[in-house]
Amino acid sequence: MIAALILGSYALLLALLGPRLLVRAWPSEKMPRLTVVMFQVVSCSFLTAAATAGLALGLTLIDTLSRVDPQIDRCADQLPINDDSPVGPFLGWFGLIAATALLLRIGFCMTATFVSTWRIRRKHHEILRMIARADDELGVLVLDHDEPGCYCLPGRPGTIVITSSALMRLSPMQLGAVLAHERAHLTGRHHFAVAFAHAIHRTAPRIRLLALVEEETRRLVEFIADDAAVRRSGTAALVSALAVLGAGAGAPGFALGVGIDRRPAAFSRVTRLSHRKIGRRGLALGALGSAVLIIVPLLLAVLSVATVIHGCPPDKDDDAMAIRPSIAAFSVPAFVGTSVG
Repeated sequence: MIAALILGSYALLLALLGPRLLVRAWPSEKMPRLTVVMFQVVSCSFLTAAATAGLALGLTLIDTLSRVDPQIDRCADQLPINDDSPVGPFLGWFGLIAATALLLRIGFCMTATFVSTWRIRRKHHEILRMIARADDELGVLVLDHDEPGCYCLPGRPGTIVITSSALMRLSPMQLGAVLAHERAHLTGRHHFAVAFAHAIHRTAPRIRLLALVEEETRRLVEFIADDAAVRRSGTAALVSALAVLGAGAGAPGFALGVGIDRRPAAFSRVTRLSHRKIGRRGLALGALGSAVLIIVPLLLAVLSVATVIHGCPPDKDDDAMAIRPSIAAFSVPAFVGTSVG
């Protein structure tokens, strides 16, 4: 019961306070790579804590399950609500069913998301083979289109698609920055991070924390790729390339592209490039915050297991039953000796 309360409280606090703290207090734009990892851990720890809390309720409050382990059975017998009250079994079955449903939902959303995305990309690859031409010098597929655009598709190997209009409008330095951006997406497996965040959000779409994780993951992987392009070609080349591609067609929904879409928030990529430096103090605080968010769920899990195994004091009824035979052992010989004398 204590384990369920600890894990349930952690999941509730994370869902209520997590979005505000992550948006207002966390410098995500200055540490995009670290932030993506942290967001993935936070979303997974939230779902894990919620599911484990339900399992702990069922394991403690359902009499059949609690008797599997003597330690758990001892804890269950000392609860104010146990199998003697109808409230205990109800809460136990509710937690067990909810946890099972959540785990099945996670598995379904993960499978459906990755399978559907794989099918869509495979069909798109087949279409590109028919309508696009290969540029062996650049290592890209060129798509004849009036609007500038560039995006990448994961695979073995990954594919970069660029329109003929983009090739005509981009200078060699700008083109190098654009291709470096797309290659960073492929080498960093950013498609997997985005698909994973989408599947987690799909599991519980009304939870603001999970929606924020998906939104920020999509935004931050672009920042990571921008940083790689800046290291390759410089800030001026990337910013000017973004200006050229921003007026054109965006990438398909299942792909990642360098261009700026028409949402106002996307223009923060340009302003960020000129203020993306962070001092050592900021890096240290960011690393410390990430470590705390990663270690706290592990500590809670260990604490929860410890409360189940060692947290219950000896049962008074068991102690009474153990004391009675010892009293009888001393009293019987005394009675027999008195009667013989």
